[in-house]
Amino acid sequence: MNAARLMLEWAILLALAIVGALYAQSTGLTGRIDNQLFDRAAALATPEIDQDIVIVAIDDQSLSEQGTWPWSRALHAQMIDRLDAAGAELVVFDILFLDATDAEADTALADSIARSGSVFLPHTFTRRLNAVSGVDPLMPLPQLTAASAGVGHAVVEPDGDGVLRRFDLMLQTDTSTFPHVALLVDDALRENGRGKGEGRSLASLDEGGEALVPFNPEAAFPQESASNVLAGSTISGFFKDKVVLVGATAQGMGDRYSVAAGTVGLMTGVGMQANLLNALQNDALITTTGLFVQGAVAVALLFVLFMAFWHLPPRYVLVCAAGLAIAMLLASLILLGTARIWFAPGAIIMTIILAYPLWSWRRLSNVSRYLDREANRLIADDPAPVASEGLDYVTRQIDQLRRLISTVRDSLTFLRQVIEAAPDAIVVLDRSGRIEMLNEKAMELFPAWTRLEEATFTELLLFSGARHEKSGSELVTADGRTFLIARADMGRAMSADMSGEASDVEAGAIIALRDVSELRALDDERQQMLEFLSHDMRTPQVAIVGLTNQANRSGENSDMVKRIRKQAERTLKLADDFVQLARLSTPKLQIADSDIGALLEEACDRAYAPSEAKQITIAQTLPEEPCFANVDASLIARMMDNLIGNAIKYSDAGTRICVSLSGCEKGLMVIEVSDEGPGLSDARLANPFARFGAHATHAGPSAGLGLALVKRVVDIHKGTITLHSEPGEGTRFTITIPLD
Repeated sequence: MNAARLMLEWAILLALAIVGALYAQSTGLTGRIDNQLFDRAAALATPEIDQDIVIVAIDDQSLSEQGTWPWSRALHAQMIDRLDAAGAELVVFDILFLDATDAEADTALADSIARSGSVFLPHTFTRRLNAVSGVDPLMPLPQLTAASAGVGHAVVEPDGDGVLRRFDLMLQTDTSTFPHVALLVDDALRENGRGKGEGRSLASLDEGGEALVPFNPEAAFPQESASNVLAGSTISGFFKDKVVLVGATAQGMGDRYSVAAGTVGLMTGVGMQANLLNALQNDALITTTGLFVQGAVAVALLFVLFMAFWHLPPRYVLVCAAGLAIAMLLASLILLGTARIWFAPGAIIMTIILAYPLWSWRRLSNVSRYLDREANRLIADDPAPVASEGLDYVTRQIDQLRRLISTVRDSLTFLRQVIEAAPDAIVVLDRSGRIEMLNEKAMELFPAWTRLEEATFTELLLFSGARHEKSGSELVTADGRTFLIARADMGRAMSADMSGEASDVEAGAIIALRDVSELRALDDERQQMLEFLSHDMRTPQVAIVGLTNQANRSGENSDMVKRIRKQAERTLKLADDFVQLARLSTPKLQIADSDIGALLEEACDRAYAPSEAKQITIAQTLPEEPCFANVDASLIARMMDNLIGNAIKYSDAGTRICVSLSGCEKGLMVIEVSDEGPGLSDARLANPFARFGAHATHAGPSAGLGLALVKRVVDIHKGTITLHSEPGEGTRFTITIPLD
C-alpha cells in the first residue's frame, strides 16, 4: 500500500471515530455507562452536611402514637406551632395539602402557617384535562397557599434506569415556569445571610435549569420523630434557627427512589429534598459539560490516539490507547471531585476501545497481504513449497515466510561462500552505495574496513591511501600494487513495503579488484621495447638512407647503392608501421571536436606529390557545410594517409582515386576511398585486415600492417569498415564512424 492510500485510510478512520464519538455524546448512546460511573463517583463530590437542616420524620413511632395516616391537619398545625415556639427559622413540608378536609382543621392549619410566616409548601402537577398533552400545576388549598411564605414544586423524575440523579429547579410548562420549593427556601435563607458561594437564584434560572445532586445518606442529617415534636419532648434548642423539613419516612408512606449516594440505594422524598437544599446552601450542585466541550475533548484525544497509531509500535499503541481511556476516566473523576463538574467519559472511552481494534484490523490486513506478497515472490522459483503449519491463517503465513527466509538465508550463505572462493578481491555495495560485504581477499587488501562502519567505497579508498589510475579503471594501493576495477550494477529489484505494494529500487553493485601488477610491469617493458624500436633501430636505418642519398649526389649511383637504399627504406617503413600499430593497441586518445572535411582535404594535399609523380588524379567529394565529430584527429589523419597512400601505391599511372564524405546530417561520417587499381588478391580478401608478413607486389615491398592500422583506428572510434574489390576494377573502402 502506498503512502497516499495509507494516509487516506488513517484519515477516514479518524473521521469515523470523531463522528462516532460526537454521535454517542449527542444521543446519549452511552448514557447507561456514564450513569453507572457517576453513581459510583458521586461520593467524591458530596458536600458536608449542613447541621442547620433538620428532618422531622413522620415515622413508624409517630404513626403508632398519633394514629394512622392521613393525620388531621390540626396535628400539622400543632406541629408548626411547636416548631415555631422552638425557634425554627423555616419550616418546609414535603406533604401535599391539595384537597379540602375538615373545615375547622384546614382553618387551623392556615392560621398556624400565617402566624409562623416562614412555612413553605410543595405543589405538584396534573395532566391537563381534555388535552392530548400538557400539564397544569396542582396547588395546595388556596387558604394554605395564601398563608405560606412560598409554594414550589416538589416533582422528582428519575432517569431511564429508575435512579434519581437530578432535579428540575425551574420546571417549565407551555404557559409558565415553576421553581422548586428547595430553591425558594435557598433564596429565602440567602436573604437572611445564610448559604455559601453565590448560589443559584431564581434570576439565574429564568430559562430553566437542571442540576445533578451529590446525595449524602439520609441518616446523616439531624432527625427528630414527629411524635416527639407533638409531645413537646424535643431537646431544648434542637430546632433553634434551623431549617426544618417535615416528611414521611415510615414504611409504605410517601415516595421512595433509588439515588446515587456512593452506591445506589433507596431514599425518601424528604431525604432527597434535604440533600437538594444542602447542595444549594453549600453551592455544591454538579454541572455537566456542554456538547461543544465534550466534542472538542473527543477530537483532541482521538487525534492523539491516531497520531500514536501512525508513529508508535503496536505494543506501545495498546499502552497509549489504554492510557488515554484511563486518563479520560481519571480526569472525569478529578473534575467531579474538585470542581463538581461532570464530564461523561463513556462516549470517548467507547470510541477509543473500538478505534484500537479497528485500526489494528487494518494494519493486520496489510501485514497479511505483505506476507502473502513476499511469500509469492520468494516461492516464484519453487513450484512445490512445503505446506505451512499453524492454528490460524496468519500463523500459517508466518510459518511459510519463516521457511522461505530460511531458504533465502541458505542461499545467502552459499553466495557468501562463492564470493569468498573468488580469485579476486570482491566488494559488495548496498542500494545506498555503502559497503555491505567484503570477501577475505578484500579484507586483506583493506584492513581499515573493520574500523569504518557503513563506509562508502570511495571513503574506504581514501582511508586506505589507495588512488585511481587511468581514468578510474585501475587502482594503485599504498604498497604500489595495481588492481583492475570491474564494477557490475545488480540492476533494479522489486522491493515490497508492509502493505505488499512493490516498488522498483536500486539493488546495489559488486566491485571486483583483479591484481594486474605483473601485467603492468610487462606493459612497461613493452613500452621500453617500443622506444627501442622507434629510436635505436630507426636511427641506423635513417643513417643508411642518408648515406645512399649522399652517394647519389656524388655520382656513385650504382645498382648496389640503389638496392641498399631500397632495403633501408623498407626496414624503416616496417619499423614505423609496427611502432604505430603497437601504440594503437593501448591508445591514449586525444578526443576533440574536429572538422572531418578539413582532415580529408589535408590528407589529399599531403598525397599530392606522390600522386603527381604517377600522374594519378585525386577527386574529392566533400559537403559544403563543415562536418564536426568528436575524434582523435591525428589517428584519423594517419588512417587517411594509409588508405590514400595504398591507393596511389597500387594504382597504375593515369588512373583516378576518389575520396568522399557523407552522412553527417544523420549523425554519422561515411568516408569512402576508391581506386582503379588491380584489386586485392583472393588470399588478401579472405582476411584483408590481418597482419600479413612482408611480401612483394608489382608496386613494391609490403608488410601488410597498413590496413591493420586502419582497422584499429576504426575500432577505437566505435566504427565499421567494409571493402569491395574486383580484379582489374579497383578497390573501395567504406568507413562509418559516429560523429559523437
